[in-house]
Amino acid sequence: MPERKKLFITGAAGNVGSALRRYLRDRYDFRLLFHSNIPEVEKGDEVVVSDLADFEAMVEACDGVDVIVHLGIAVSGRGWPRSRYNQQIIETNICGTYNIFEAARINKVPQIVFASTNHVTGFYEKESQISRPGLMVRPDSMYGVSKAFGEAIGRYYHDAYGMSVYCLRIANFPNTDEVNSKYEPGMNRWLSARDMAELTACCIEAPNPQFEIIYGASLGGEKKWDLSNNVGWVPRDSGI
Repeated sequence: MPERKKLFITGAAGNVGSALRRYLRDRYDFRLLFHSNIPEVEKGDEVVVSDLADFEAMVEACDGVDVIVHLGIAVSGRGWPRSRYNQQIIETNICGTYNIFEAARINKVPQIVFASTNHVTGFYEKESQISRPGLMVRPDSMYGVSKAFGEAIGRYYHDAYGMSVYCLRIANFPNTDEVNSKYEPGMNRWLSARDMAELTACCIEAPNPQFEIIYGASLGGEKKWDLSNNVGWVPRDSGI
């Protein structure tokens, strides 16, 4: 049997990280990055406690893994002014994402799955246009700007170094398998935990090297998202 791949998952305590740990455990081994919230982990999981902004720590953490699933993001503290949160976004989402890609290059990690967001194209959605991977980015927030940066640096590392990079523009993700909010037909914004895990696995197992942007939403959002992809992912769940 082929050797199991080892995933380095940043932001492993968050909603997406928790879902991937739950659904992909039978397929992959884990090295998990936690910042301040450190949940209970399963036997055999490797744990790293650090900050994405610590470059040397990220280089060390990426050593010896097969795939990086980069989910870590800045989290706003209660009562923070927008300017302070935006500064945290720059330090974590922008500097931290650079650290991850450069650490991958140094350690010759061949593949990164990057958690982007639908907010990269948020102004198309505000104008009721269908968001497609090939459209020019139109971020609707500094958070969206930071994720657009992540997609751009992913494209650079793919073209310059042959790294396989998948940018998943994740929609509403409450980490459930039951629809948390009903949407009108064609307007679904929800991504189930099952569909997110399978999308990630499809990217991990896709032929390398490749660069692709994929919208992450379950079925029923055809008036909002173009879900076409080249990794063989077909959502199972429906948000309507």
